[in-house]
Amino acid sequence: MKKELAESLLARIMGWDDEAKARERAHLGVLADYKYDQYQQFAPGRRFLESLALWLRQFKPGREREVAYDFVRRRLVFISDEEMNHLVDLVFPTIIRPRLLRDAAKDGEVSRSYRVKALAKSKSFRQRLRQTLILGLSDGARTDRFRRVNPQSISHEQVVHAYDISDEKVGDLKKKLVKDLTRIHQSEPEDEEAVFKYVVLLDDFTASGTSYIRSGDAPNNWDGKIAKIVAKLEDDDGLGACIADKNVLVLVVIYIASAQALTFIRESLEKLPFTKGSIEIDVAFQLSDSDQLSQGDDTELFELLAQEHYFDEAADDENAAVGGTSMRFGYKNGRLPIVLSHNTPNNSVYLLWAEDVHRVLGLFPRVSRHRRFK
Repeated sequence: MKKELAESLLARIMGWDDEAKARERAHLGVLADYKYDQYQQFAPGRRFLESLALWLRQFKPGREREVAYDFVRRRLVFISDEEMNHLVDLVFPTIIRPRLLRDAAKDGEVSRSYRVKALAKSKSFRQRLRQTLILGLSDGARTDRFRRVNPQSISHEQVVHAYDISDEKVGDLKKKLVKDLTRIHQSEPEDEEAVFKYVVLLDDFTASGTSYIRSGDAPNNWDGKIAKIVAKLEDDDGLGACIADKNVLVLVVIYIASAQALTFIRESLEKLPFTKGSIEIDVAFQLSDSDQLSQGDDTELFELLAQEHYFDEAADDENAAVGGTSMRFGYKNGRLPIVLSHNTPNNSVYLLWAEDVHRVLGLFPRVSRHRRFK
């Protein structure tokens, strides 16, 4: 659909006069060009203006369409590819490096922790940096980007795209670690030093935290990405064979997270057993509480979301059951207006991300990992 045709259809659907059409056309054009056309899950030949026109058409003319449009105009938060890349770029200099410097300062090789330049040149810091293993928790971790923007600090042999590593890969990681530690100290390290002492887990987004860690029905019956990796690290074989037996720090770094998710994960980590060390979580950008939709501030929108003909019960599947609430207002009642450039999180309200297999149109249709075919 050509842009001019989409604009005309949109104006007709909304009932705009020439003045309103000119005003909104300019505003939407900037949004589309700057961000919204970047959405990677649009159907072929469709971009934001076409999707918006078709999405608005499903609502009743008049106030319902006005409420839906106002939601897009006023509340939608679109995180572009460039913005996500910027957060990836910030992780090493603002989270990982300062932590390694603080730990290196405790060794006493450099007399003062504020002598950052001297610390960065110390053997203690260089060794800790090389004993850091970075693992991606999903495709959204952008480990390729992370590796490319830190070529002077991080070796390619320290960054692995996924946490499910073969025994052959583990052996290769250890062999190259020994080689680099030998270069740092001018002598081959002892066996207890030829291991990783920091494990950094990278991922892009969380609003609830349940995909990372959750307890099962029985005691110590943990599930989720973090729990699965910790179980591997506890093992004496595989991934666990290339980390130290004690004083290991597992640092989970999320590029974007809600306060709700961070609280949930931190409380859960306090209960998760890890005999080889400790587990912490940090975030590059924390969502504000004001980003979450509230019934008091968004009353008419909530009334629209609550209507049965704007929700497909097929969305409330077994995966929704894990969150304990309907997907109408997002997974685990997320109530978010957020769209990521590569996919819309299901923590956002359903009308934003309704999939193409549903009878309701989503403005930014989501492609689920748990695909349901027609």
